[in-house]
Amino acid sequence: MQELIHFTVQKIKELLEHFNEVQALYLSKSFDFDARFDAFLNEVLEYFHTKGNTSQESEVLKVMNMIATVKRGFNPIKMEKIVSGRRELLGGFSFNGIESMYGILMEIYAKENKKLDDAEELISGVIVSLYQNGILNDEKLEEMNSVPKIETFWNTLVEQNAAISGINKKLRLSIIPEDIFLVLEKVFLKLI
Repeated sequence: MQELIHFTVQKIKELLEHFNEVQALYLSKSFDFDARFDAFLNEVLEYFHTKGNTSQESEVLKVMNMIATVKRGFNPIKMEKIVSGRRELLGGFSFNGIESMYGILMEIYAKENKKLDDAEELISGVIVSLYQNGILNDEKLEEMNSVPKIETFWNTLVEQNAAISGINKKLRLSIIPEDIFLVLEKVFLKLI
């Protein structure tokens, strides 16, 4: 089942805010860093687990296991007991983990935003066409002040116009109907 992309983008934004807090703690060499980084990793792990995204869940577990191995006194790369410099080694692997998490979150964020941007571009073209053909005007646009009204309007267009029906099908390959309605709302708000 597809997830509402607007929700995914919002959740990733939230995780990135938490990520920035963790990064600031790392930079300041705060004693709270280890606990906060563990909490952050668990939060990201839970999100990917709930989403059923096993490949990204595995990446988070990999980072967690590397850090846990260093905390147990072993170098995860050489698999040798750490004789000295455990704290420095932990810092290095923590930094590596931070970078890895940033890459994963930004990849998802960019991918999901691209879907919304592509949908907005397609929908904007439809709306301009509707204006040019006299199907939509400023008065009708002002009536579209809620998502249910936008949904009714869009569904009516889809039923009555084969071209718009085709565009709707194309949109639904990458986003769910609720995302379409939210993108329509965004486009309408720009025009009002």
